Amino acid sequence: MTEDRCSVLADYISENRIEPVKLHLACGGDKWHDFVNVDLYPETDASTDTSRVGCVADVFADLRNLGLPDDSVDEIFCSHALEHFPRWVGVEILVDWHRMLGSGGRLHLETPDFWRSVFWLFHPWRRKRKLARNMFFGNQWDELEYETHRYLWTARELKDVLFSIGFSSAKVNHASLTHHPGRDIKAIAFK
Repeated sequence: MTEDRCSVLADYISENRIEPVKLHLACGGDKWHDFVNVDLYPETDASTDTSRVGCVADVFADLRNLGLPDDSVDEIFCSHALEHFPRWVGVEILVDWHRMLGSGGRLHLETPDFWRSVFWLFHPWRRKRKLARNMFFGNQWDELEYETHRYLWTARELKDVLFSIGFSSAKVNHASLTHHPGRDIKAIAFK
């Protein structure tokens, strides 16, 4: 990735005098007010990829390399993106986000829970079984890099990694705000 691509987000924040800096990463079609909405791919007329329909990003940047300085972000919200990366890349992403967050900065992360998804595979309701199956494979019908799922975290594992990275507190539960409570992890951690 070129340096120019990495600096797009920093330039946007600077030019728009955004304070406090709150990032909504992998926003897709959900625009959050008072946040800088960031995604990697814009919607295009030629796109048949359903995940790009209605993309409302303010800035297009790769969440693996946002190019922001240390201690420059107040809050990060990211829902259903971490599972699109191999575990080791997910850890690198979390380390980088920790670096960018200032003292007392907040990370709110949501992702499918491996064990809860396994249990839902055997749920009596067909709809929940389908929702569980999709968590193991992700988007298999649209041809866009990183739409498939590469790793599902457990709640304990995610909490342990957040503490090992240096977050001072981390609370993990299954009361997801954005997708499916009971199946997904909601983690809130502070630097």
